Amino acid sequence: MIRDTGEWVWDAWVTGLDVLVAALAVTGAVVLQARWLAAVAGVWAVLALRQGWLAVRAFRRSAG
Repeated sequence: MIRDTGEWVWDAWVTGLDVLVAALAVTGAVVLQARWLAAVAGVWAVLALRQGWLAVRAFRRSAG
């Protein structure tokens, strides 16, 4: 739950960091040809997208 209108900024920053980690993991999986790393990157990407969606939803609620 967002208690402060500025907390969504932190969520957005963390989402960006998660997307970066997922992209690096996918790149590493391609270079190393490691399926397990690709699977971890896929799960990480899904969680990052969910975090982004929650940040957008919190921003819209605080703006309204």
